[in-house]
Amino acid sequence: MRHFLTLHPAQEIGENVHIYLIGKEESRTHSIAISLHCAQDDSITVSGQNSLCHQITAACKHGPDLYVVGGSIPRRMWKCNMETMDWERCAPLPRDRLQHTLVSVPSKDAIYSLGGKTLQDSLSNVIIYYKVRDNVWTETSQLDVSVSGAAGVNLNGHIYLMGGEENDLDFFTKPSRLIQCYDTNTEKCHVKPYLLPFAGRMHAAVHKDLVFVVAEGDSLVCYNPLLDSFTRLCLPEVWSSQPSLWKIASCNGSIYVFRDPYKKGDANTFKLNPATSVVTVTSGMRFLLTNLQFLLA
Repeated sequence: MRHFLTLHPAQEIGENVHIYLIGKEESRTHSIAISLHCAQDDSITVSGQNSLCHQITAACKHGPDLYVVGGSIPRRMWKCNMETMDWERCAPLPRDRLQHTLVSVPSKDAIYSLGGKTLQDSLSNVIIYYKVRDNVWTETSQLDVSVSGAAGVNLNGHIYLMGGEENDLDFFTKPSRLIQCYDTNTEKCHVKPYLLPFAGRMHAAVHKDLVFVVAEGDSLVCYNPLLDSFTRLCLPEVWSSQPSLWKIASCNGSIYVFRDPYKKGDANTFKLNPATSVVTVTSGMRFLLTNLQFLLA
């Protein structure tokens, strides 16, 4: 089931936003993590800047801490306290994974790693979870369909894994339109009956009981898991003037969307108020990240 919703014209914004971005800076070879503060004059200042390991394969925010996996040892995981900026090595993943999806589930005090690729470049259906308090990884049940590079969100203890890559009939890979739902209580996974309206790489964020999914171009969709329905959001013309992959985060009751790759001088960072359907935009931002790998709120 699909619906179409036209949003109001863009307006300028300036406010405090607590969103972490991980990407590359032009003058650095390693990734950095930053938190954003949007000022009244639409400029962005950076706080908590930290060098991270190169070639991060997955990341998520759990409580006040930032968790990243990857680097020279693909299974290594680090925790950064974004208040003190202290780094601590965590228990490594039990097996090497690339392009897997990390999802925080606060009700379980756990971080889940789903799917991804092996070092032999084959897709994985493995689900493992990390108990934060115990600093231990445990393997649980499997995905119905092996995927890599999928978008993942937690909604009331259910992890929704969307898009990415899946195997085709000839055991090559193809862009996926699947939505898989993993119940962290029953440890069972099933494929949802409806397909996404677009396929491949995407990014997602949760607001209340809804999932907002963004892909290339002007594709922004609101997914209601209870109704298995999609609402396509029609955004201002500036949104689709330069098609590219976007990143999305839910923060302070609003949805924020950032362009990827993000270069100094890019103007298009959008804020959507789900309650009023009003879209606002920050323009002329002085920003140095050239490639957003992850965006975490």
